[in-house]
Amino acid sequence: MPINRRSINMLSATSTDMNKYSTQVKGDSFYGYSDGYHTFQVTYNQFVGRIRIQATLSLTPGDDDWFDLVANTSTYGSVTNQAVAYNPLGYVQFNANDPAQGSQAYTVQGNFTYVRVYMDRTHIGDGETYDSSYGQISRVILSA
Repeated sequence: MPINRRSINMLSATSTDMNKYSTQVKGDSFYGYSDGYHTFQVTYNQFVGRIRIQATLSLTPGDDDWFDLVANTSTYGSVTNQAVAYNPLGYVQFNANDPAQGSQAYTVQGNFTYVRVYMDRTHIGDGETYDSSYGQISRVILSA
């Protein structure tokens, strides 16, 4: 039986959004794949903020069904910022004095039914007002 793997654009340019969820995408468990590998390519454009990868085991997820994942950071990314490691709280953060520029890959493993990405800037300024110095995420692509 052929394996029908896929790549999908989960999030397009975030422009002036302060906080934004990507589209929720069916994960490996939904399709019955057993390896559970999900790799996310995030392309940054002078980005300041946090990026979170979230997953759920629910077939019909509600707001409370999602949890943050701690990803492995690819050594092949081209992000100019050196602080690209995920912390134990489940996000990677880029600050105003060292914004992210370029692409970075993050891999998680688990048999999740759905995955999504959350761009989080609630900790910047008042958490709601966009400033052009915050940059943007240009796109997020999932390969599973």
